Parts: sequence; structure tokens; C-alpha cells
Amino acid sequence: MFEEQHLTEIYTLLARIAKAIVATVGPQCEVVVHDLRTPENSVVAISGQLTGRKVGAPAPDPEMLPTNLQGVQSDILREQTITPFGRQLISSTVWVRNTRGHIVGAICINMDFSDLRRARDLLDQALLNASGPLDPSPTNGRIETYATTPEEFVTIALHGAINKIGKPVHHLNRQDKIAVLQDLYQAEVFRFHHAVEIVMQELGISRASIYAYLKDIRQELAAKTSDA
Repeated sequence: MFEEQHLTEIYTLLARIAKAIVATVGPQCEVVVHDLRTPENSVVAISGQLTGRKVGAPAPDPEMLPTNLQGVQSDILREQTITPFGRQLISSTVWVRNTRGHIVGAICINMDFSDLRRARDLLDQALLNASGPLDPSPTNGRIETYATTPEEFVTIALHGAINKIGKPVHHLNRQDKIAVLQDLYQAEVFRFHHAVEIVMQELGISRASIYAYLKDIRQELAAKTSDA
């Protein structure tokens, strides 16, 4: 509760708070400071542009006229309101009272969640699509990574190829390792610098063995292509 002579200072402070709230929350927010002692031009400060009002605008509705505020005990939190042009808002109002307990002002926060609701609907639809059956067809051998260096790309691709086998690397037999090399070859991983060295270290096979296996893989793939 505030002394009447201090209300101007209070409204100045509330105007600064209103500006800070909108600057923090963003354009989907509007904060209005009312001096309800003069309801015909109660808006003394406004930040944000949801309702199109300016300083000097009247109280928003008859419920905020002095005679209708008698007996109001509590602040209003998260009330749904609708503007004259159909925009749905969530609004909260905190009352300013004088030393006699009478409501003489208010700070009102209005939020427009329309964009967030649309974003939520798009996300819900995307998640619904994502939860559906996946296309089991191959991706033409392309292994997608989010690597930051060529070496990291090779390592990620190699681990992905090993994971397809379904065994720990130390349990891979000769045929498993050839399958890994074929996967990497078809994904063009060996065009990356140091790819052979990284595969040598991870799979525990020699450079000569890798080149020999790759030669066999190329010949096998070429034969399949010619037969087709």
C-alpha cells in the first residue's frame, strides 16, 4: 500500500519494470501501467504492441472502473482475454493500492502465445511423422556424420560400419572386417586423408591387407555391375 503523494513515483518505477519485462520476454509480451484514479485515460505507460493502445488510453473494460473494483481482494493471474480483433491473450494483473486499501492502479501483463502454439502444433506433427515407420531402404551407402575434421569423419563412419555388424571390434572375423571395408568403400570414406591409417589401427589389420581387400571389393562390385 502506498501514500497518495508517492503514486507518481510508483508508476514511474512500474513503467521501468514494464519496459524491462518486454525487453526480456520479447514482442509476444505487452505490459501496461494504469492509474485507475483517472479511468478515462488510465494508461500512463505501455511497453509492447499487442493491443494497439498508447499512453492516455482508457481502462480496458468496465470491470476496472473504481466502483467495480470495490471488494476486489486478489490479483488476477493467467486470465484468458480476447482483443476486439480476435487475438487471444493470457493476462495477469497486479493491483496498486493506497493506504486505505483501495485499488488506485495496476500493472497488467499480456502474453500472446499464438506463435508458440503454432510452433507446438508443427512440432507435434513432426514428432507424429517421426514416430511412424521408417523407410528400410538403404541410403546408397552414404554415411552421414556431424564431424568437424576429416579424421573425425572417418572415425565416425568406421564406428557406424562396425555397429552394423553387431559385434565388438575385437570379435570381428575376417569376413566381418571385409564387410566393414566394403561399407566404407561404398560410402567413399577412403577418399579422406588418413582413412587407411585410421582403419588399420581400429581393425588391427595391415595396410597391405586393406589394399588387398579393397581390390577384391572393387572387382566384386564391378562384376555385379557388369552382370546387371
